[in-house]
Amino acid sequence: MNIRKGIRISKILLIANLLTQSTVQAQDLHRKTAPKATAKEASLPFAEIPVLREAFINASPTDNGDGIPVGKLGIDGGNKAMIIEMAQDIAGGKYGNFDSYLISHKGKLIFESYYRKGRIDLPHPQASATKAYTSMALGRAIGMGYLTMADLDKPLISFLKDLKPAKLVEGAERVTLRKALTMRSGIRISREQRDEFEKKPRKLKGQGHVQTYLENSAPITAASQSFKYQYDPMLVMQVIEAVVPGSAEDFIKKELLDKLGITNYSWGTELSGLPKAGSYSSMTSRDMIKWGTLAIDKGKWNGEQLVPQAFMATATSKIVDQRAEYDNPDMGVTGTAYGYLWWQADLSAGGKTYLSKSARGGSGQNIIVIEELDLVIVTTTHRDVDDVTAVTATRALPAFVQGNTASPGSNSGQDVPSSTADRYLGQKRPGLTAEPFAPGMISTKGWVLGGDFGPNSKEFYMVNPHQGGYAPKVVVFRKEGRTWTQHDFMQTHTTDSNRLYRRNQYIERTATGWSEMKSLGPMFEREDWGIMRVTASKKGTYVFDDYKSNDIIRISRIKDGKRETPQLLGKEINVGKWTAHPNIAPDESYLIWDSEREEGYGDSDIYVTFKQPDGSWGKAINLGDKVNSEHADFSSWISSDGKYLFFWRSVKKTRADGSTYNESGRYWVSTQVIENLRPGSKL
Repeated sequence: MNIRKGIRISKILLIANLLTQSTVQAQDLHRKTAPKATAKEASLPFAEIPVLREAFINASPTDNGDGIPVGKLGIDGGNKAMIIEMAQDIAGGKYGNFDSYLISHKGKLIFESYYRKGRIDLPHPQASATKAYTSMALGRAIGMGYLTMADLDKPLISFLKDLKPAKLVEGAERVTLRKALTMRSGIRISREQRDEFEKKPRKLKGQGHVQTYLENSAPITAASQSFKYQYDPMLVMQVIEAVVPGSAEDFIKKELLDKLGITNYSWGTELSGLPKAGSYSSMTSRDMIKWGTLAIDKGKWNGEQLVPQAFMATATSKIVDQRAEYDNPDMGVTGTAYGYLWWQADLSAGGKTYLSKSARGGSGQNIIVIEELDLVIVTTTHRDVDDVTAVTATRALPAFVQGNTASPGSNSGQDVPSSTADRYLGQKRPGLTAEPFAPGMISTKGWVLGGDFGPNSKEFYMVNPHQGGYAPKVVVFRKEGRTWTQHDFMQTHTTDSNRLYRRNQYIERTATGWSEMKSLGPMFEREDWGIMRVTASKKGTYVFDDYKSNDIIRISRIKDGKRETPQLLGKEINVGKWTAHPNIAPDESYLIWDSEREEGYGDSDIYVTFKQPDGSWGKAINLGDKVNSEHADFSSWISSDGKYLFFWRSVKKTRADGSTYNESGRYWVSTQVIENLRPGSKL
């Protein structure tokens, strides 16, 4: 299909919305009943749990007699069509490996879904969501009078009578409960030290765990007591053990789990003999709803104040700023902070932000509480998976904001364009699996030389290689209000940089538009070189390919203010049948390109290499089968906001007469796929 003048993406979105409504009305369930674990599955390690053949999506959860009131999505709130569409996308793998997604609104469970390894009766590993449960256990101890709020600022060692203070590191008295609750104990123990400690587990029994850490830590100072996501919750559990009658394990079971009606769970044990405080608990998704309900009701459960309201308010408030590390403003997640082992973030929808309070566990074991909307959202996942907070902000939250919620008696509520409809041509954002970008509009025959966004994503431009250079053979999609319209003007296409490169030439922005084509310089004009793509870093480093020299890649840096003669990159990159289409990161921390190699997935794959501390390039890493395919995947680049990797996929087709041709389409994927491969990544 050729690109036509005046196409408006809003029309396409409207048709898609109508089709979605028809689908929802006809069938919103994949399975008839919620999946339950077989006896064999219940005995397996989580990693060996088989994947469900079909998802279970239920907008009218069943009352299981587990103490959770139930309702109906749409009738009891929420836009049914929007949530079902999100669930179908999750089931299709759009956001990676979700295992469950549950929504409670105004005290009623109104949506329940299970995917892949999710089972309604199978406890799911909670990872670091366990930290939030530990925080509530401390709050319960305060509520029962075993501690006071004032005790939070006392030295932690004052509660642990078995310690030998004379042997402790300098500054040990600086560690308070409040510091431990906010990951600011200041204790610094390396992974290697911990491994050595665990070789002598007898020394870690009971309070020996704390003694060992406080003996071997670097001195604890005001400077060291900065946020560090580590083992600090262990210190909190030690205090609980020290002050409550009996053991911390029995206390948590009797005073929290039993009262919440949570019986189907597991909770790991430290070498100290105490319950693990930072991870290694497992809960069912429905029981996670109970923890969220306890939080949204300010520590009250069935009329009993289990956790003091004052403690819950502080525990779930913003104490330690984490914006620089965890904000994702492009996906509506800002203002990230940390409280007492709880996370907070402002989620945007409908032109407004809503404070969320979350128990967060690795990859996506989340309990998200939004008091203003009376929402509790539970997710369970396994890697690889997208940021579930961002998925919730962009897909679930809009279904509950004013104008999208259902009125009494309504089946689905009103349908409105997605909150991302006015960016990236209205396309829904991809996750860790590559997806076609604007199929039928951008992925069209003839237009196969690229596309990118201008400042603030106001314009998207494309070049047709069959029509030669830049002007005027450029198509520009320009955002006008909430829609995108095609214009056949070269003069308006822009990028966040002030230069556009084409082979060994470039054009640059001027006060009146764009300049004429300019040469990169004599050293790039060699007739024996065939440059297809030049890419530049912020420092001015050029990386380019050369199809006339056996398809290799070269690099040219600026040193002492002068352009260096291009040098051939090493064997980490220039191997295989060919290498081409390089793209250096703006900060030069990595380089991506495509190559055809024997170990690849198809005709050509996209690879990445990361710059090493000594300035060399690391080994080539294939981006994997969530990006590369059995077809030719090539010519990638990063969007100007750094969020997405775009590339082309060429599929061989056969005509009726038996002849073949290649049909190319633009794909995109979150650049998190690159970050997950970076040395030192937690994933």
